[in-house]
Amino acid sequence: MRVCLLVVITTLIVSCEKEKLTDVLAKENPSAVGLSLDNKIDIGNGNNFSLDNDKLTIPVTIKLSGASGKAFNVQITGNIDTVAKLVTDGVLPAGTIALGDQMYNFPPVVDIPYGVTSTTFDLLVSRTFIERNHDKKMAIAVKISDPSKTNSVDAGKNAVVVLINAAEAIAAEKVHYISFEKGGKTPFLVPNGENFSIGSQDITIPLSLSLAGDAGPDFTVDFVRDDAVATELINNGTLKNTVLYTGANFSIPTGKVKFSDGAVKIGTSFLLRTSEAMGGVNNKKAIGLRLKNPTKFQLDANKATMVVVFDPVAFSRPYTVPFVIKGGIGQVSDMIPAAFYDQGGEGVAYHDNDTKDGVSSFRPGENVDVGNYTPRSVVGWCSTGEWLTYTVNIEADGEYELNTLLGCPDDPGRYSLFMDGVAITPVLQGKKTDGDYGNQQPNYSTVQLKKGRHIMKFYEDYGRYDVRGWIFTRKK
Repeated sequence: MRVCLLVVITTLIVSCEKEKLTDVLAKENPSAVGLSLDNKIDIGNGNNFSLDNDKLTIPVTIKLSGASGKAFNVQITGNIDTVAKLVTDGVLPAGTIALGDQMYNFPPVVDIPYGVTSTTFDLLVSRTFIERNHDKKMAIAVKISDPSKTNSVDAGKNAVVVLINAAEAIAAEKVHYISFEKGGKTPFLVPNGENFSIGSQDITIPLSLSLAGDAGPDFTVDFVRDDAVATELINNGTLKNTVLYTGANFSIPTGKVKFSDGAVKIGTSFLLRTSEAMGGVNNKKAIGLRLKNPTKFQLDANKATMVVVFDPVAFSRPYTVPFVIKGGIGQVSDMIPAAFYDQGGEGVAYHDNDTKDGVSSFRPGENVDVGNYTPRSVVGWCSTGEWLTYTVNIEADGEYELNTLLGCPDDPGRYSLFMDGVAITPVLQGKKTDGDYGNQQPNYSTVQLKKGRHIMKFYEDYGRYDVRGWIFTRKK
């Protein structure tokens, strides 16, 4: 009996609780809210946006007609197709352009929590796009639609037009520009100081790229050859006695150059095949270069190209000043390579008895016989009565050890040295060497030198050797 009574009481309690819960839910039945957007957001000098080196962030606020009774969501879409019509209708200033495809981003769905009267999402716009159109205004229409849970969008308030004044959003001095450091219409001359290096196979010409404006995130830019850039300067007379370099052995080791995060200057280079670049003596040669396709920011229109002009003859003598003979006691001067004789041609800078032997592409048009040694420095096929000259700068009066490097496998050859036409050695005999002509060995003698700039002549009294060069060491 007691058990039955307990079951009846429990059933009545549960039934009453269900009725109370149903009453509460029926009374709550929250009202739907209306959603709206402001008609327009102007982005310029105000503080309604934020800017970093990657993007412009614009907060967009959705307003509710009252506190949301339930959490729900709403769809977000963009429309750039209407920008032209808004310009025509006078809603937007003349010349306003639509934001480019993939140059903006926002969430496709915004979640609106319970109990709020507004919520905000971010419209993100590419800084690169803004900078590339820095002289323009740009716009996009952002639309809300299809709110869930019986909520609705107020009539005529479903879209906001965001207008960006690029010149006001980003100060001119903050705009990023990518350029060749020495780009533009002024040719970059090589050699000029030490702006190249000669290897056994290639000549390396280093270049610098710059990024103007604040340092930014990493990006890449393509570095390519562009013959038209050089041809223009040749045809308009800017470059005289210059022809377009058409050599096939030209390479850019890094065709896609990367600026690391925070970098404002980086180095790159291109290569010329040594033997090919030294070909020709009558004209200088020009190479056009171009930057293109940066993944961020924009190119400096005035410095996105450059023209490198090089002198093949000067390459064969990689010094823009005379060879230096060091004047300090005990100082050893750099070797004067035999193949890097002076310019001036036959009878002025050298005398050669017959046609060119050896590397035909090395200073073609000149008959000095240069051997295919690595590195390129040796004159071979020497013949009695031939001679070569070299401009030198002697740092101090004194007694010097002269080391002449000769390969004399057969009859020992004989030679003598002159300064400004005056002999500084007697006729000297080269030491016989083991092996072939490629085994150049030291031949020591003592000479007296006078300070100053002079023309050194190497005279082949009996040319039975290959000569690599000369090394002077100040003794006293």
